[in-house]
Amino acid sequence: MPTKTKKRGSGKVSQSDEAFLRNKAKNSRFTYGQLKKVLQRGKGAYLSSGSKNVSMTAWARGRVNSFISGGGARKADADLLKKKKT
Repeated sequence: MPTKTKKRGSGKVSQSDEAFLRNKAKNSRFTYGQLKKVLQRGKGAYLSSGSKNVSMTAWARGRVNSFISGGGARKADADLLKKKKT
């Protein structure tokens, strides 16, 4: 029986990531959809050149926090500031 593989870009996040993103969206001016995209980009950045001293989840959540606070991720994800997704 073939194993099920997750499609790249399927847009699914873990339950803990979803709770993290919903909480951040509730307490910021950004939507869940915007923050979800930042998280996914953070995971991609980790896989391409991320630090091996932290987990991929920590790396991606750090990018979300940086985006919200106006750090470097805000510049990298500037295209998301124009979109209003849920």
